[in-house]
Amino acid sequence: TASSTPATSTSSSPYLQPSTPPHFPSGFALQLNDAISTADLEQQEDTSNGNIVVSSSSIRNDVVIASPASQKSLRTHNPIRAIVDPIMAHSVKCGEVRGDGKDQISLALGDPTAYGNIPPCPVIISAITDALQAPGMAAGYVNAVGTAEARHAIHKYHYPNANNTNLDDGEAKTNIVVTSPDDVIVANGASGALELGLTALLDEDSVLLVPRPGFPLYQVIAESHGARVVHYDLLPNQGWECDLDHIDRIISEEEENAHDVSTKVVRGIVVNNPSNPTGAVYSEEHLMQIVKLAEKWNVPIIADEIYGDLVFGNNV
Repeated sequence: TASSTPATSTSSSPYLQPSTPPHFPSGFALQLNDAISTADLEQQEDTSNGNIVVSSSSIRNDVVIASPASQKSLRTHNPIRAIVDPIMAHSVKCGEVRGDGKDQISLALGDPTAYGNIPPCPVIISAITDALQAPGMAAGYVNAVGTAEARHAIHKYHYPNANNTNLDDGEAKTNIVVTSPDDVIVANGASGALELGLTALLDEDSVLLVPRPGFPLYQVIAESHGARVVHYDLLPNQGWECDLDHIDRIISEEEENAHDVSTKVVRGIVVNNPSNPTGAVYSEEHLMQIVKLAEKWNVPIIADEIYGDLVFGNNV
């Protein structure tokens, strides 16, 4: 929001004006009201590096600083919002407005607590309460990758037999993956984990393989880093399994057409199991087929298993 105070100094910069700035379709404006005391702004260009140097000469309460948006922010776009937002704004009406008294239940967001049907697990509530009340336990900083206790517990849950290296007669040693709690990173939810993992893998013009149909966040994160997303098909007639032949062809074509043969183009294959939106749960046999294909091309698998415990029967 622009200040209404008239400008008292002139400026040729398109990015910073002491009063009403022009419209910046690709930028953003930050208004500082009473948070700082600033002034008639004078600016000069630092010819050594092209930066704008700003100084103040008299006190004023309101100033607008308009800055061009970063390339990463301009590349960040969530396509699902263009579908969901108009529906929520114009189409969703409560039962009282429609006259039938029946409120709609949204199946889009996937929030199990939205309507109070699935409260948090009592064990979780108790553990969090105990942690908050324990002296010094929850009041300070922790390691950025998580506390040692949490990482040990997570590792033990996922690798209960990690210390048992005995091999069956038919099991090859190459199938044994040695892990430790040091390999565990506690993230801010599954979306935060995806952000961390994809940031570690992707460069500009690299390629990420994602399922079609699939969750749009993979594409949002990848494209924000300047990477390309290539969709591989899921097979509706085969329980929405991954089309392994399609994945194989994509990787082959991308690597064959790479400009720099010394750098791997395809940086990862996203596998979402159980699948959003199909609900498919892959068999162990199919998962091993995916692993063998990834080994063939030496491409990491980004395993999004956020719904891993929300399955029926023995579909684990």
